[in-house]
Amino acid sequence: MLNGIDNLYTVSVSAPGKVILHGEHSVVYGKTAVAVSLGLRSSIVIKEVNYHVEPTIRIHLPCVGLEETLPLGLTVNSLFQPKLASGITGKFSWKIPDKLDHENHLRRVDEFLHIIKPNFDSLQNNQKNSLRSFLYVFSGIFGSTSLPVKSMEISLGSELTIGAGTGSSASFAVCLAGALIQLLKLKMSSGYDAFYDQSSDQFNLSEKEIISEWAYNCERIMHGSPSGIDNATCTFGSLVAFKKGSKPRHLNIRMDLRVLLVDSRVSRETRALVVKVAALRQRNTAVVDNILDACDNIAHTATQVLEKLSSGKCEINTEAEYQHLAELWDMNHCLLSALGVSHPALETIRSLARAKGLACKLTGAGGGGYAMVLIPPATPRTTVDSLSGQLLENGFRVKETRLGGRGVSIEM
Repeated sequence: MLNGIDNLYTVSVSAPGKVILHGEHSVVYGKTAVAVSLGLRSSIVIKEVNYHVEPTIRIHLPCVGLEETLPLGLTVNSLFQPKLASGITGKFSWKIPDKLDHENHLRRVDEFLHIIKPNFDSLQNNQKNSLRSFLYVFSGIFGSTSLPVKSMEISLGSELTIGAGTGSSASFAVCLAGALIQLLKLKMSSGYDAFYDQSSDQFNLSEKEIISEWAYNCERIMHGSPSGIDNATCTFGSLVAFKKGSKPRHLNIRMDLRVLLVDSRVSRETRALVVKVAALRQRNTAVVDNILDACDNIAHTATQVLEKLSSGKCEINTEAEYQHLAELWDMNHCLLSALGVSHPALETIRSLARAKGLACKLTGAGGGGYAMVLIPPATPRTTVDSLSGQLLENGFRVKETRLGGRGVSIEM
């Protein structure tokens, strides 16, 4: 969007969160996991502005309690090319984020932040990582071009709960990379590479792949050694399959599952739960391996059912296929419970859902966190409202949403 004669641009981009549909814990042992985009989204607005004082970058991230102003000139002088190309043969391009010397570039970002913010280490981790990620992507993308940059205001909002296993950090990273790339496209105008389609008002596949790679680098900042499934799901939307040792694979399945996303309000530590399963497997190797194999079969079977539902063929018995999905959700939850990663709160949620004839499963690491209740299309509204009321009365948080929607999008 172009604002008047001053050539000032405003860019707005959103991206979904994600949940694990099937494959929790079994993915650690080389089995397939399937993640799905969540109807809850994050959104970012980047607005170029004219300041009559020193050019700055103003960052407003209320979801992590961060309000920051960075000096634009010093940022450009410290982090942009030619230093950016260190460790790369030839000049670095924003189109190949996987070729960036990640550790060296992040080290320079950290050194810069400690110079301009002496109290940087006293910030909360999510505040520090948000600043690190912004400067990493901003300087990585614009620092590889000769384009002038102007003062800007950046504001992020999110419907996602931080640290709840719904992909909040990946959604933020995808929004950030997408918005900066869209701003770059607008500023390059007719000089933008013909490899991309300027006539489209949305990101094409090639652009999404670049956005996902930048977001993956941010996830490395946030989490160390991410699988890549979160950033891929938040970028491409719909379903993403992942197997350890392989790149996440986007499944082009049009799906629209209606669910109740239920927050158990019980905090959990993913690492501790993974260790718990590993110890159980060490004591009962053959039994646990059979459970993991069953989880793998569920992930594959559920994907096949979703492919049927998305085919649009008139001979598909939608009610029967949803019943099949419900059976798979029930079995998946029970297998995870057998691994010791359920929780009394999750079992209460599931019991209330079963009393209404609805399938429910935990999602993510378990031990608390979220549960999901599948709502088939034929479910009466009164049933959904009654269950929601009971869950709220029991102290849980409830959001009705959908799974499998669009990925990163430019908002008009």
